[in-house]
Amino acid sequence: MTKDSQSSKVLEYMKKNKGITSLDAIRYIGCTRLSARIADLKKAGYAIDSRMVDVVSRDGKTRVKYYFLAE
Repeated sequence: MTKDSQSSKVLEYMKKNKGITSLDAIRYIGCTRLSARIADLKKAGYAIDSRMVDVVSRDGKTRVKYYFLAE
């Protein structure tokens, strides 16, 4: 994994912000395949967990997956 790879950027974002959603990944990293990058990070040995969270959307509330580094 290179310093400038999307996986590296996802990892750094999670370290700084405690976690990431697909919308965060698109907005701040330009990554449209977050689940694939999470799979890459898990394969590289990082312990990453997830849970469903409610977020506000144009149509009200929606549930999205929130990925975070496991303790």
